[in-house]
Amino acid sequence: MKKYVALAALAACVPGVAYAQDKTDSKVSGVRLEARVGYETPTISGGGSIYKIGSAVSYGGEIGFDLRAKNVVVGPYAVYEFSSVSLCDSGGCLKENGNLGAGGRIGFVVGDKVVIYAKAGYARISFNASSGGASADDSKDGVQGALGIDVNLNRNVYVMVEGNYADYGKYYGVNLQRRHLAAGVGVRF
Repeated sequence: MKKYVALAALAACVPGVAYAQDKTDSKVSGVRLEARVGYETPTISGGGSIYKIGSAVSYGGEIGFDLRAKNVVVGPYAVYEFSSVSLCDSGGCLKENGNLGAGGRIGFVVGDKVVIYAKAGYARISFNASSGGASADDSKDGVQGALGIDVNLNRNVYVMVEGNYADYGKYYGVNLQRRHLAAGVGVRF
């Protein structure tokens, strides 16, 4: 399933390549590739209490396409981030493998170098549970939203900071969420 969602998001980005050739607004539009590093905290909640599965570093990348119309930028994105979150106790371990996201983003251009944006879309988190010699993988689908800012360093390179929240609904009888703060460097074509 992850492969199909990632391929669909990539396909949505490809038709926009022709628009990216317009040099008049290439500072905040066109195909973009982004390397990201973040800090995340997946949590479970139920009965009025919230429990951290763990907090750790994540890293990955995002591909997207931004189309500018005056001072508004819109477009699709797809992101994958690997995770180092793990929780081990009494010989059993729960490890988060990674997060997949795909959706749309809308941004507002401030000046000629800054885009303040919001994202919404599909999210999928995957885990590996192990105990003794046994191991199993599982994943859960949900929705995600993010707020962020891109700041151009030059015509093609930008830096970004983003806060992200994902809600996966009920997972084995408890609510599963993910809170994430990321920073990165991107290139627009």
